[in-house]
Amino acid sequence: MVLGGLRAVAAALLLGFLGYQLWQARGALGPNLHLVGWRTAAAATVLASLAGLPGFFGWRLLLARLGTRLPWRTALRLYLLAGLTRYLPGGLWPAVTHAALARSLGESPARLGGGYAAAQGLGAIAGLGVGLVALPRLTAAHAAWWLLLPVLLAALVPVVSPRLLAAVFGVALRVLRRPGRRPVLPDRRTLLTVTGLTVVGWLGYGLHITLLAVALGADPVGALTVGTGGFALSVVAGAVAAVLPAGLGVREVVLGLTLATLVTGPALVTLVALSRVLMTLGDLLGTTTVLGALALTGRLHRPRPAPRPAEEPAG
Repeated sequence: MVLGGLRAVAAALLLGFLGYQLWQARGALGPNLHLVGWRTAAAATVLASLAGLPGFFGWRLLLARLGTRLPWRTALRLYLLAGLTRYLPGGLWPAVTHAALARSLGESPARLGGGYAAAQGLGAIAGLGVGLVALPRLTAAHAAWWLLLPVLLAALVPVVSPRLLAAVFGVALRVLRRPGRRPVLPDRRTLLTVTGLTVVGWLGYGLHITLLAVALGADPVGALTVGTGGFALSVVAGAVAAVLPAGLGVREVVLGLTLATLVTGPALVTLVALSRVLMTLGDLLGTTTVLGALALTGRLHRPRPAPRPAEEPAG
């Protein structure tokens, strides 16, 4: 009962924090929506919401190869709930949430927490790789962007070396204070598959930026390449700044620096601000909708207890 109360308090705090972020941005939301149009904003929100699904399938595949096969309903509920905690200050909350909920699922906290951390590590690597598509346009605008090239190329190395990624997994276990030997991760083929799924997710996120940028007057080809690569780089940069909720601030700065090659002035401010608001709104609405649907369908399909047989009258 105490654990249930703590979960309810944590959920209330999280939803309150999300609501506060949306409330803070309310003043700019109306004018920004007017500039890009409601249909474009709605389409961008849907794309941003759906872009998280490939990461879910990649995480579930990685977890299965590590020896934990969760039913898809349980896995989806866990993934979405833990994902929302990234809006709290501190970047380790999602992995900690996975570990904290593991025992209630009869699973190893170290495996769930570390598995999520490893999946996010692969996602960050994929994000840096996707960032390469923005490099030609960025370097044409300013030669200093070439400094990113060795960093982006080096980040791809762990994908083809399971031992290096296992080291990342071991660090996650130590941070979570979960004892145990460093695990042997799946083969290179599985790692490449998981990374490929997250690349699809990054492309989905990039399309939401592309729609908004084109609506604000950007060149479609540049919006697609710089929007996709720049957004991926900005999210990875925000993830490094773990003390901030969902990379708040850092992500906007990096995204603004990259998108400045497409649009400038008020259009740039509108693009960066609207992306943050629509993604937060999409996360909140999408997660609550899916969790509500899971709860409803679970209740409908729950087996009903068999009726008790009527007692025979005494002879």
